[in-house]
Amino acid sequence: MNRYRPFLAPIFAVCVVALLAGCKEPQSASETGAGSAAGFVKPGTDIVIKQVRTFVPSDAIAGSNDEYYVVTFTFTNNQGASLAPRIDHFVIQDLDNRRYFGADSGNVSLVGISNYTGVLKVGDSHDYTVGFRVPSNASGTLFYDNTF
Repeated sequence: MNRYRPFLAPIFAVCVVALLAGCKEPQSASETGAGSAAGFVKPGTDIVIKQVRTFVPSDAIAGSNDEYYVVTFTFTNNQGASLAPRIDHFVIQDLDNRRYFGADSGNVSLVGISNYTGVLKVGDSHDYTVGFRVPSNASGTLFYDNTF
């Protein structure tokens, strides 16, 4: 057993480093009030933005300029009828009319997000946290699109 002792310490150290690297949370590039991402997302008429955080996607390819805007906001149903909001109907639309659809799963940047799935009557409000994969420094208006 003693002849293997010199090899155990380096192997143990490598294992610890690997475990710590695997547990690393995504790093936030900026948050509302502390960075520029908050100014890139403007609220639509039914939206009150509370926080915007940005993350580099875990599946980013070298040279890619995509990022996730993870937006926490209050949505008020002014659609004219009761509605069970779908996350992929929240949209950021930029000045060139490109649309980026919401998601709350599918990437490490979105882990831990859970949203209300119930029905909102006309005039009811609820908080949501939604991620949008956008090009770096994209800007646009966040709104709910009930047309599709």
